[in-house]
Amino acid sequence: MAAPDAGPGNQPDAREELRSATMSPFHWSLIVSIMAATIFDGYDTLNPSYVIHYVVKPWGLSHSETGFLVSAGLIGFAVGALAHGPIADRYGRRPVLLFALSFAGVFSVLTATLADSFAAFVTLRGITGLSLGVIMPLGTAYINEFTPAASGNRMGTLGISGYAFGGVLASAAGIWLTPAHGWQVLYWLGGLSIPLALVLWFTLPESVQFLVMRGRHEQAGAVLSRARRDRAYAGVRFVRPSERARTVEIFKTLLSNEYRRTTIALWACAFLVLFDIYGLSGWMPTLMEARGNGFGTSFSFGAFLQIGGVAGGLFIALLDDRGWTNMRRGLVYLLALATVAVALIAAIHATVINIVLVVVAGFGIVGGQFVLNNLCAQSYPTHVRSTGTGAMFGVGRVGAILGPYMGGWLLGWFHDDNTVLFVAVAVAAAIGGLVALSLGGRSRVLTAPVAA
Repeated sequence: MAAPDAGPGNQPDAREELRSATMSPFHWSLIVSIMAATIFDGYDTLNPSYVIHYVVKPWGLSHSETGFLVSAGLIGFAVGALAHGPIADRYGRRPVLLFALSFAGVFSVLTATLADSFAAFVTLRGITGLSLGVIMPLGTAYINEFTPAASGNRMGTLGISGYAFGGVLASAAGIWLTPAHGWQVLYWLGGLSIPLALVLWFTLPESVQFLVMRGRHEQAGAVLSRARRDRAYAGVRFVRPSERARTVEIFKTLLSNEYRRTTIALWACAFLVLFDIYGLSGWMPTLMEARGNGFGTSFSFGAFLQIGGVAGGLFIALLDDRGWTNMRRGLVYLLALATVAVALIAAIHATVINIVLVVVAGFGIVGGQFVLNNLCAQSYPTHVRSTGTGAMFGVGRVGAILGPYMGGWLLGWFHDDNTVLFVAVAVAAAIGGLVALSLGGRSRVLTAPVAA
């Protein structure tokens, strides 16, 4: 096996070793692991949409309270996404991610057993969200660290596409299992994230960058030897990045002159895109049932939205990896397409046409979120990436919280005219596309540390 390339002081740079690797079974194992984790993220985030049908009348809920069934968990998401970054930067990504999965599983089971009222449900959902808010930003940062440069966007999008597949599974469980077993079955299934965490204990590596920054060079070399079987790392000491900054210093970096414009644009885009995703996902089954569609058809619209999102995210990632466009332009194109599709849904009530338009809307909005995830993780140096990605998700979750809640408020204000919600989503998508224009050009993964 060849020796690694030397960097300053004849020490190799672990980041460059990872970026210059080729895809191997190790990388596919990592992608599958992150995909499995994000499946539970998407599943648990989106399944309240399928609870609404069963509890609105028994619990006597208003439109705003109905929207809050979805928003409650997202409040915890926002807190978890903002708080996890400094913790992961200090203690490592692996233990934080595994704890989050286990915690979410425990509280999913508690929701199934104890949530017998509106107050109990939203309380338990809020606590569950504290851990679920960790999974997507950490998974995004994980894949962007380990994935080879030549296929980074495609593999990154594939890894976090588990979120959309989780939404599809939530829809399937809502259609096929809840009629016989009640809405509680959705949360019994969510408890499966506990055994998943045990499996990932054996498959998920620690961040190489974290290990190097902690001076654990032997462990970093052991992980790298799995990713680079053509290299020998025994006894190697890697280039040590700048010392880990304190949390306040990391946020100063995010808002420094070099990153301020990018950071604010990323936050604004995340706010608007997540407003759209959760506004649509939270109310889609109810709105389509109100249009006269059957139970199964109405619940399936959520799955169509997520399936379109996977296609949209992978499509732009492939174009970027091949140099045919860049992530920023791709995000603009996707949000423009989504604006048109959602506006047409507002105007057209035919079921078949609505299915096609919902897929296109998902292609643009949910696909746009995948693009935004990669773009954010690639916009910051590795040692602040967890915090930077978590901050974007934390701010974005405010939009996610408002989406379902404002949807309920609008439906109440306009006397159940569901056209108004689709118009609001289309306007937010259009504004998001305009904000995306202010982001940088071709995406690049930053490897040089930036002083806090």
